[in-house]
Amino acid sequence: MQEDKVGDAGAFGFRGFLRARRLKILVILLLALAVRVGFIAAGVGHAGDPKYEPTAINILEGHGFSTDTLPPYRPGEASAPAYPLFVACAYALFGRGVFSVALSQALLDLLTCLLVAYASFSLAPARLKQRAALSSMVIYGLFCWPTMVWLPFLLSEPLTLFFMMAAVALCAVALREGTWWWCAAGAACGLAILTRPDSVLLASAFVLFLLARWAWRPARAGALSVLGFCLAVAFTLAPWVVRNYVSLGKFQPLASEYARARDEYFPTGYLWWVRTWLKDETYFDLAFYPAWFPETTSVDPGQLPREAYDSEEERQRLADLFARYNRERFITPELDQEFRSLGNERIRRAPLRFFLLLPLYRAACLWLTGFSTSHPTPYLLILRVLSVLPIHLGGALGLALWCRRQPLAALLLLIVLVRTLFFAYHYAPETRYMAEVYPPVVAACGVTAAAVWSYVNRVGAKLIPARGREESGEPA
Repeated sequence: MQEDKVGDAGAFGFRGFLRARRLKILVILLLALAVRVGFIAAGVGHAGDPKYEPTAINILEGHGFSTDTLPPYRPGEASAPAYPLFVACAYALFGRGVFSVALSQALLDLLTCLLVAYASFSLAPARLKQRAALSSMVIYGLFCWPTMVWLPFLLSEPLTLFFMMAAVALCAVALREGTWWWCAAGAACGLAILTRPDSVLLASAFVLFLLARWAWRPARAGALSVLGFCLAVAFTLAPWVVRNYVSLGKFQPLASEYARARDEYFPTGYLWWVRTWLKDETYFDLAFYPAWFPETTSVDPGQLPREAYDSEEERQRLADLFARYNRERFITPELDQEFRSLGNERIRRAPLRFFLLLPLYRAACLWLTGFSTSHPTPYLLILRVLSVLPIHLGGALGLALWCRRQPLAALLLLIVLVRTLFFAYHYAPETRYMAEVYPPVVAACGVTAAAVWSYVNRVGAKLIPARGREESGEPA
């Protein structure tokens, strides 16, 4: 079988691919839409994050950007603006309800699927480009369920994935076309930050990539690329920053971390103690409900896992702290400071555990469990690991073997590493925060699948004539 014949690796080449394979692409996208509708049917009914719907309704009804459901509709700061605006648009176009948002997210995710295909097309060697694009479309469209499970909910992951892959696609164009395309990539990163504030990690990966290119080959174009990208991010964020300064009277470029007003008290010392032992989602309700929902949460210290304390004396201290919390139904500043002190003692006692072993365990859990669920059964855990492992291995092989000479591969690797490192040390190792690593990994995995596909075809082409000669009695 002949190898794919493509011309330019850029936009024209990809447009040619879309025209040449339009029937296959249409079939893949229709199957991908069917899979997404299946996820929506299975999961719709759960609203997701409660702050988005009231904000979207207030926008539609002219009450401004607020999470309040009753007057005076104070300016909100619990979320970034892009996703509530997306929800408001979905409500305006298709009617108010989670299903309209879910369907809009499914359609948007098909565009993300095409952007993943473009990234894979740009990564692959010339002879593998079309196969890589098709393979990545199949993988992301039909099998990458860690990104699909969020579609039924009011959660910002699908919109974030779209803006992230738009930024990656624009980076691929910028690497060919020149400096000013980096401004477009910066604007896409800015929109991702306005969707989920942790997309600052995405912008950080881009800046590291651009600085490394500039350091490797110092030139005026490299400096302009860094400057153009950073200015585009800043200009994209500027309207939101100005709004916060005017409405809230303070400089706040992003949403508040704990969905609270920035100057409002929050028990960060308690979260510091949680960070010294929490390694996956099994005890999320026990660990986080006292901080976010203290009025309705009572903690039984006997339910604490063994890794939450190192001795009987420490277990008794925790029992006393939670007994005081249960009486107050609130983590007071004094109690919060005692939790912080306990956390600091645990770090001094076992620094290797805090700085190395726990982050490694969290990173493994984030990568291998695939989606958010508490108290998984062993069989479900094994199934989840086996279902995502081929994507991870294929992506690693693609970046290491077939894409290593491509600058875009370095950017994708930085995106993955920066996010993994940050959330390995984060107090909440929630696996939905890792959804953003899957599209870049799938793009590289598509190249691996294309290479394997090409190799199998070559071997098959050699075996079939040889078998025919044997059957006819001709010498090999």
